[in-house]
Amino acid sequence: MLNRILIVPIAIVSLQFVALQAADVPLVAEGKPRAAIVIAEKPARLVKLAAEELQSYLFKISGATLPIVHAPPNNGDTAIYIGRSTATDALKIGDEGLKYGAFRIVAGENHVVLLGHDLDFIPKEPWAPHYGHTPKMLADWDKLTGEKWGNPIGASLMRGYNKPLGLWHADRGGSLQAVYELLRRLGVRWYMPGELGEIVPKTATVKLAPTDETIRPDFAQREFHFTFYWGATKDDILWTLRLGLNHGDEVRGLGEPGHGMSAVTMRDETKQAHPEYYALWNGKRAVAHYGGAQCLSSEGLLQQNVKYVRAMFDLYDEPMVSVMPEDGYSNACECELCRGKETPARGFSGKISDYVWDYVNRVAVEVYKTHPHKKVSCFAYGTYTQPPGKIAKLSPNLVVGIVQPRRFFNDPAKRKEFVDLRQAWIKKLPSAEPLMIWEHYPFTAPGKPSYGVPAYFPHLIAEDLRSLKGISQGEVIEVMFDEKKSYGLHAPAFNHLNLYVTTRLYWDAEQNIDALLAEYYRNFYGPAAAEMQAFIEYSEASWRDLAKSGDKKSVEKIERMFVLLAKAKEKAPPDSAYGQRIALLADYLRPMAELREQLAKGRGNVPSARATKLSKVGIKIDGKLDEPAWKGLAAYGFGELETGRVPAFKSSFRTCWADGNLYFGITCSDRDTKTLNIGTRKNEDGRIWNGDCVELLLETQIHSYYQLVVNPAGAIIDLDRKGGLNESWSSEAEVAAHISEDSWTVEIRIPMAGDGKTENIDPLHGVSGREPTELYPWYINVCRQRVRDNGSELSAFSPTSKNDFHDMLKFGSLYAK
Repeated sequence: MLNRILIVPIAIVSLQFVALQAADVPLVAEGKPRAAIVIAEKPARLVKLAAEELQSYLFKISGATLPIVHAPPNNGDTAIYIGRSTATDALKIGDEGLKYGAFRIVAGENHVVLLGHDLDFIPKEPWAPHYGHTPKMLADWDKLTGEKWGNPIGASLMRGYNKPLGLWHADRGGSLQAVYELLRRLGVRWYMPGELGEIVPKTATVKLAPTDETIRPDFAQREFHFTFYWGATKDDILWTLRLGLNHGDEVRGLGEPGHGMSAVTMRDETKQAHPEYYALWNGKRAVAHYGGAQCLSSEGLLQQNVKYVRAMFDLYDEPMVSVMPEDGYSNACECELCRGKETPARGFSGKISDYVWDYVNRVAVEVYKTHPHKKVSCFAYGTYTQPPGKIAKLSPNLVVGIVQPRRFFNDPAKRKEFVDLRQAWIKKLPSAEPLMIWEHYPFTAPGKPSYGVPAYFPHLIAEDLRSLKGISQGEVIEVMFDEKKSYGLHAPAFNHLNLYVTTRLYWDAEQNIDALLAEYYRNFYGPAAAEMQAFIEYSEASWRDLAKSGDKKSVEKIERMFVLLAKAKEKAPPDSAYGQRIALLADYLRPMAELREQLAKGRGNVPSARATKLSKVGIKIDGKLDEPAWKGLAAYGFGELETGRVPAFKSSFRTCWADGNLYFGITCSDRDTKTLNIGTRKNEDGRIWNGDCVELLLETQIHSYYQLVVNPAGAIIDLDRKGGLNESWSSEAEVAAHISEDSWTVEIRIPMAGDGKTENIDPLHGVSGREPTELYPWYINVCRQRVRDNGSELSAFSPTSKNDFHDMLKFGSLYAK
């Protein structure tokens, strides 16, 4: 357990400008520099950054620019030493034992020392100068190891480098953390990236009281996964540094924190030479995954895994290597060796626990014989979440991680489930080796399930981290990263608060969460502090209900949320920083406003269809529906329009989503396709309704609604029905029809034109909408008209109970998944 050690209490600089004692150490007096920032002539990268950050923020606070020098001033000014140097050695202030970003702050007569462990990361060969398994890197790796393994370190190092700042995420900078702590004590706060996210007080005089203090974090591992340095902005990277994150190379190493077994089985050469390494599912070896799903009874695989782990220790000096199966691993292999190793009686979360953990533990036991001071790891996940029942004590070098959903711990049963799970795992550990945690904070990129939902949960964060202190060495939080807006990294509208609170508690899990939040409201929202507190507290209590798109009560709750936000807007001048921050939130909540409008329409019990998400669609739009992609999709049948009964002439559709396109495949059965009634062979010809046709009616999250009509000849007419009947609009859809002996079929590809912002949308071309999700679905109807001399038959995916396709409240829902 990592502790906060307070040797001599520090007197924090007062922002109320009360008189300071004579013994205080001056930094700035009446806007004039009274100190110099001293660093080594060849400082570590983060020490250089620390000096620049201190200089920059002291200027913002006081207007004074402190010089950055390599020797202490000789004019009586204070020397602010950042990082280790001969001067700090002479003062007998060192960085011994300052691990995981820990640091010292020492202020005495004419000197201030801000010191932690600092180290420039130097990549070890082989590694790829471009992200991925490049041929040269693999060739060098093969020559070095004599094997055909992947190299997760060499392939991924570049994602840990940020060119704008010239920093690696594996650089160590305890002295930088000391600078940030000093600035926090001067009142500086970084709530979200960029200048809009920071708070800087103003004062012309800055002094420090004498102190000698060591600060250690409560958690060693403090990582936001997917905050890739190579793709992030300068503001993003600086924000993660200011939050005091630690990417954990000292704890878990540089490799993949999860699914590490993939490196042993990912290569095509291995898949061809050793099919026995891969799980047998439905009579086929599961080699299609990135790393392949593994057969955990294969002795050859186990020996290769052991050899690989040892190589990572020897060649990269990794402290820990993951031995976790490929992602999506939920069933045991079905080969003879694996038969009977599942334990379905243990329920979903224990179905293959004995099977997986037996393998992981056997690898750990073998590795322990040669590398007793190194660690192997695996996360308890999915169908192997529960501890194994057949192993009394795990190997002493095995680190267990738990994948958990902290944001749902408002449910006492869910919280108890994971508290009990931790204790069950601790009983299996032969030593006091702490657990690791893998968290998923709400995915906040467009198209993700919780996009636009104000999912605040700071009190759950505080409660959970307090309970984990002492039994967890830290955690990885999976935060989705959206390149355009960085919503995933910090979601400037709301997610910054969850992340800020989490990181502050990483350093001191016992601090008062309500005091931390009160300061946030006051600093970040100024005159709207009380109103924003009401909004956030309401959202914290209600966001799970807001995310239930089928719940009529959620309309009232969403409306209440927007009423509270409107009150905050009224209090904060729109041109002020406070108003701009609230405006960001309003923009983020736009999907909730659209959902409110959809739900307010009062739809009843309507059918739902899933557009299966495909990475490779492989559909040629020729009307035939003969591609493999169509075969595995669910077929949704039609009912007679007014009664809902099975129609005399059956119809169905299939749908999928790929690369921002929505595909429909529609089948219309008929006894005699030679007598189909074709009203026209020309596009945009109203005579299309005189004969057989299908209609596709689409209401997106932001547009209600569009109409596409296609007949057996492949003729199309498309209309925008919003506010009237716009015949000038074009869907830009690709359409084809095909007539066979007993049916006619239609294929449609509909491209998305944008997310609805006016600057992105041509109102006369394309379908305006985002990818449909379960929370933010589209509403659709797929209808058929069959016309003959003796009458017509009308049918639809969602029957309307009337002789009309266009009852919007009867449209069924559509989501992509």
